[in-house]
Parts: sequence; structure tokens; C-alpha cells
Amino acid sequence: MITETDVLRLAQSHFPANTISWIEDLGAWVRHNFRVHFSDRKAVVYKFTVNTDWIDSSVHEYRVSEILEKNGLPISPVLVVDDSLQEIGHAFIVVEQGPGERLDRLMRLKPDDEIKVMFRGIGQFYRRLHAIQGKESGVWVNDPEQLMDVSPTDYLFENEIVGGSGAALVSKGILNKLLHQRIVDVWQGNLAYLKNHKPVMVHGSPFPWTIYLEKQGPDWQVTRISGLGDTFWWDPAYDLTFLIEPPFTFMFDQWRIAFLQGYGAKPEVRRLMLYRLLQILCAVNNVYMQPKIEQSETWKQSALHAIPGLLKSLETTLK
Repeated sequence: MITETDVLRLAQSHFPANTISWIEDLGAWVRHNFRVHFSDRKAVVYKFTVNTDWIDSSVHEYRVSEILEKNGLPISPVLVVDDSLQEIGHAFIVVEQGPGERLDRLMRLKPDDEIKVMFRGIGQFYRRLHAIQGKESGVWVNDPEQLMDVSPTDYLFENEIVGGSGAALVSKGILNKLLHQRIVDVWQGNLAYLKNHKPVMVHGSPFPWTIYLEKQGPDWQVTRISGLGDTFWWDPAYDLTFLIEPPFTFMFDQWRIAFLQGYGAKPEVRRLMLYRLLQILCAVNNVYMQPKIEQSETWKQSALHAIPGLLKSLETTLK
């Protein structure tokens, strides 16, 4: 278990010229995060890898930040990266605390018209992110040129549609076997279609709690994104599904329209529906480690009720 005392020792070592005011335990979301406040410099965030079953993403996040900065996208500057396990027994990365507030918090505070402007800014950001092209689709750890030899499409089909979340929801009685089999069949029938895309940088975790914005004049702009450990080369429509239909979030059409205006390209509806099925299975199975939200159970039921309609439309395209 990592304590504030551990973080204090590390911060004193990494920032000896600065004065530490206090340390804030931010809890765990993928990694265990602490914010260190100083009296004479910007705060920094320590992110520790605590799940030994997962691939460490510390160096990966640093590499992603390099790519984003090279392409003129806003980042939280990376100050320290250590995957040696020598300093504390955990790999970690330290980033400077960036500006902006989380989208999910802003959506609870701001009026509809303001949120519409936010989504236009989010569309503009992801248009630039998806303009960063990769040679081929694939997951990478520390070197963006060295990809794992499994297709992300095949991996998610086998491990979340057939098995993983799909199988778990059947075993829990949340999803009946027939409906699950129809999801498997429609995905299997569309595998070649899904693999036929232009590989680009995909955020992978474009949730309302990983997107930060700030108002600049009359407009809202994305100031940074978190969850960079999930970034890889794949189909931009995967991100778009989450941005148009965010999990655990009830959207208005005017927000979606504003996003698409900012994004500037019309996505293929068929792709969105296929990834939407994947998203629903994973979200209802709590794969996304979402914050505690009062509307979570209501959203889950609404999402489950959407499955038959999605299947009907997709099955028609396979005939």
C-alpha cells in the first residue's frame, strides 16, 4: 500500500528546490494517484501502477505525451518516469497538474448552451487527435512502432464480446443467451468490415471523467486528457462512439450535433452501432471503473434496452 509518507519522500527527492505544502490522496482509477501541492511551483500528480496483472503504462504515457506535444495538442508535462521499481517498488509517472475541469463535473454545473459549446470544442480536439496516423492498427507498450501481434478488433471480439463482459453478463442473468449469441453473430459477421479502417491515434478512454476543459473567451477548449495509458493505433470510430454516446451519461441531440460540427466528419453509423454494443457490455459489467454516479443503474437499464434495436438494424445489413 502506498502512503502519503511514501509520496512525501519521493517528492522531496524529485523536487528538492521546492517547498511541499500538502499531499492529497486522489484514490485509485487504474493507478493510485496523489497530488502534491507546493508553495512555490505548480502542483504535480504522482501516478503509481498498483495492479500487477496489468501492463505498466508509465513509459507508454510518456511516449503518448511526446506524440501529442509534437502534433501541437495540449498535454500535462511529464516530469519523472520510473519503471525500475527501485524507488518504491511500483512503476510510476509524475506529471504537472494541468488546467481545466473534468467534463462530467462541468455537465452537472453548466447550462445546456454552455455544454453544447464544450462538445464543439471536444469535437475539434478529437479531429486533431485522429489526424495523427499510424502505420497499422495495434496496441503498443513503450515503442509506438512495435505493435503486439493481435488485432485490437479480434482481441475485443474474443475477450469482451464472446468471453469477458458478454459471458459474465450471461452468467449473472443480466443478458439472456439468445441475445448474447445474436451480439456474437453480428460482430463476427462484421469483423472484416471493422478491420477495414485508417489506423490513427485513438484515445481509448474518452470518458467524461478523462476530458478536461477550460473556457477561453466565448469558447470552451480541451486543455488535456487523462487515461493516456489506453492510447493506441486503431479505428477512430471507437472513440467517436464514446463521445457521441458517453457511458453513464444521458445526452441531448444538440450536444451530439455540436460535437460533430467541431469534429467535421460524419462517422459511419454501422461502426458506431457495433462499438456501441461492445461499450454497453463493458459498461454494464463495470469494466470502465466509472466514478460513483447516482444515475448509473438507470443508465445501465437504458443501455440494455437499446440492444435489441441495435441488433435489428445491424442484422439487416448482413442479409
